[in-house]
Amino acid sequence: MNPLLRYLDRNGILLCNTNPELPALEDVGCSWSDVTELIDRQELFYCKAFKKRTTYLSAKAYYLLKEIRRKKPLTPAAQKIHDILEDGAAVDTAFLKAVSGLDAKGFREGFDLLLQNLYITALYNGKPLNENWSAFLYGTAEEWEERVPAPAPVENPGERLWEILGQTMTERQFKSLIGGR
Repeated sequence: MNPLLRYLDRNGILLCNTNPELPALEDVGCSWSDVTELIDRQELFYCKAFKKRTTYLSAKAYYLLKEIRRKKPLTPAAQKIHDILEDGAAVDTAFLKAVSGLDAKGFREGFDLLLQNLYITALYNGKPLNENWSAFLYGTAEEWEERVPAPAPVENPGERLWEILGQTMTERQFKSLIGGR
């Protein structure tokens, strides 16, 4: 089993870059190739849900978080990007920038809002940019969900998510995560 998948199955969440708040790839002995393998197999949900940082969620954590987290409404820029992705084709940010017609700032703000609020995710690894980063191919969260069936519903999703994420984050961090702040 991929070591990142094993980690996410136990802990639910991992950050990309080293920081003092939560474990990151390097901290758990994983690499970029572990990430891209799981993205290509839709075995992790890529987002920026934790403090606007690149965040990897297990499928179980994603579905539980989705049930309890308040999403921010889409801005016009975010809506424009989301509308393009709703066509179902997995595309990279260069394509989205060109087709959306948004300026750089508007695009970045709209795209980040979508990642921060679980509206979109990386569906596939795209062109490698270096050994530690790639241009992903993005799609809507709904498209990802079509490929990754939801687990059976649980009676209290918030408590269940806390059981998983509480192993690596404080209660304050958890409340921030579910509140979307």
